[in-house]
Amino acid sequence: MDDTNPSELVDVDVVALEMDSDTQQPTKRRKKKRSEVWNHFTTETVSPDTKKARCMHCNKSFAYMTANKCSGTSHLKRHIDFGICAKSGDISKLLQIKEETTSCPPKKSQISSPETKDVKPSSCLPKKRQIPSPNAPLDQDRCNLEMAKMIIMHDYPLHMVEHPGFVGFLQALRPQFTVASFDTIHDDCVAMFLSQKQKILDFIGEIPGGVNLTVDLWSSKQSVGYAFVAGHFVDKDWNLTHRLLNVAVVASPDSDFALNQPVTACLSDWHLEGKISSIAVSQSLVNKTSIDNLRGFLSFRNQHVLNGQLLMGKCYARLLSSMAQDALTAEQLQEPIKKVRDSIKYVQTSEACGDRFDELKRRFPTPLPYKDLLIDNQTRWDTSYNMLLAACEHRQVFSCLETCHPEYKISISPEEWRKIESLCSCLKVLFEAGNALTGPNQLTTNDLYHEMTKLQLDLSPTAMGEDPDVRNLAKSLREKFDQYWRGCFLVLAVAVVMDPRFKMHLIKFTFNKSYGEDAERWTKSVDDAVHDLYLNYSEQNLLDAYVDHGFSEIEVAQESHFHQDIAEYANTGNGQSGDETSPQVEETTESHQLERQLKAEKQNVVGLWEGVSEESQLTEEDQQHGDDSQAHAMAEEDHPSFPVDVLLEEGSTLITIGESLSDFEMYMSDMKTELDQYLEENLIPRSEEFNVLSWWRVNSTNYPTLSKMAADLLSVPFSTVSPDSVFDTEVKQMDNYRTSLPGETLEALLCTKDWFKNGTL
Repeated sequence: MDDTNPSELVDVDVVALEMDSDTQQPTKRRKKKRSEVWNHFTTETVSPDTKKARCMHCNKSFAYMTANKCSGTSHLKRHIDFGICAKSGDISKLLQIKEETTSCPPKKSQISSPETKDVKPSSCLPKKRQIPSPNAPLDQDRCNLEMAKMIIMHDYPLHMVEHPGFVGFLQALRPQFTVASFDTIHDDCVAMFLSQKQKILDFIGEIPGGVNLTVDLWSSKQSVGYAFVAGHFVDKDWNLTHRLLNVAVVASPDSDFALNQPVTACLSDWHLEGKISSIAVSQSLVNKTSIDNLRGFLSFRNQHVLNGQLLMGKCYARLLSSMAQDALTAEQLQEPIKKVRDSIKYVQTSEACGDRFDELKRRFPTPLPYKDLLIDNQTRWDTSYNMLLAACEHRQVFSCLETCHPEYKISISPEEWRKIESLCSCLKVLFEAGNALTGPNQLTTNDLYHEMTKLQLDLSPTAMGEDPDVRNLAKSLREKFDQYWRGCFLVLAVAVVMDPRFKMHLIKFTFNKSYGEDAERWTKSVDDAVHDLYLNYSEQNLLDAYVDHGFSEIEVAQESHFHQDIAEYANTGNGQSGDETSPQVEETTESHQLERQLKAEKQNVVGLWEGVSEESQLTEEDQQHGDDSQAHAMAEEDHPSFPVDVLLEEGSTLITIGESLSDFEMYMSDMKTELDQYLEENLIPRSEEFNVLSWWRVNSTNYPTLSKMAADLLSVPFSTVSPDSVFDTEVKQMDNYRTSLPGETLEALLCTKDWFKNGTL
């Protein structure tokens, strides 16, 4: 053993031999003296072969081997040279040197040259943690802002700023920091909400179309409900976007007017009067009367969108959950499902049985690894499906376990296994449909059409094979889906027509496949709906143009002869001639006339103002016919009715299909509209990279009216729940802490969290 004291080596130079790279001859290289290290350390003996080096500045000890003359002092040098020792007098100087050498790495020629071969380049020095200076300035406002953001993003209670453990942690971290009070952090959260709300208001003000709403109603232990109202729309860059807009307390969720107040608050807060295109409602806690009342409410507030009839009565995700629950609770399947669940519980909780089960699995190898056996969470039906699917894969193992492990006394018969497999085949179809809703990006309405028609075909009895149990189960599920489909297929189909890759061709193809001899009638209902909706948007564009020339929107909406005035204005050639031109039109400036002409060139609909005067003048008989049509329209307004297509009489229809032409339609009948031009053009080639919203963004100039229609229809939401709740079987419930908060505070916290999650604007 070498008892040499390190202090005795301070003046010793260690000489080593190495080959010279140029002469290939041995040359001497002197190692750096170690005296500098021991100016900062002392040694103490721990064992005969081991000593420790203790820093004279911070009193921290380090391992130090003395069994040989290579004492190993590199870690001691780093402790001093790199500023790790916080109490070293040269720490600030050393940190400055380190920053300079790190920011200015040596040139490659300097590193590789023979003259600098023994010099270790500063860029190769190991990176060390930067220890903040205790004298760094404290930004109290920024700390409070980040704390408020943390509370919002992670659902922490506002009272956490008063929790002793949290306060103690912050004081230990930074004694100079003053922990915010409850009132301060509350005000910071609300201020953040108001700031972001103004940004989103400006954001919505720039969108090309309207806003589609969804209403999801949560329950609580206090018997009050909480309505989550979200907006779905196409933004100014033609991206599908959604934002949570309001969270309102509903005193009586089961009342006939439960949804009116939350929707009213949303329209008022976000200036959406007359801008709602559709609304989807989660039917879990809402009765049918409440939905009908909301339909009437929207008819009054949004008359230009087919009297507010773009109202979805049900949520597609909730429909899938309801169908899955029907399958899982079928009477003939209850006993087999219970046996499978109990078997998995026993294998998972008994160590001896689990070991035996794993041993049996090795006797039955499979091409793919076995699925994990997990006990299902009965509040999510996808976990029940995965449990049953994994159990079917382990069928042979469970059968052998009955004989190999006497304590396992659950016997699942072959007939019961067959029933489980039949159930899995039906649940698989529903699982794939639900899984399409869980992606990070919301599906456009035309994509949902493909998903729903696929589900419809997969649930047909012929697609489910010869097994009578599967066919019977699939039949009951198909009947439930068909009832939902009758209420929403028109919106879906019209959205497909807005896809330039398919238009009416895909509608005809799928309807021929699904409805056989009745396909033509179903196809005609879609074609009528497309044209009715287009005329509706065209009329609104005319109204907007009419308002642009001196009339207020309220005056135009109340004018009994609005259509007649438009006809007379078209007759006189843009107001330049005629005997009965209105005073307001006569006062229109030249710039307004030019603006109107430019708009007419962009829109074939508005183009009738010039087209009618150029092609022919209306006869007195035509004008009289227009007056009669207008009088008939006024009579209908006094007694509104909602005719329903005979194909849809069993379910609620979202679009009124009328049989008679209005006066506006008569003016349009002899002209080729934007819609006609669009439908006559060739289909766009299909490709995976195609984005339907991007196509409409590029072609919005060619189809100004159709592009607004496409923006609204392609953004119609069919699911009112978030992607992580698609497979839930129970209504979401507000926790006790949140129900204790004032309604305004709760709305601020939940809405701002959603805005952060979807990207701060």
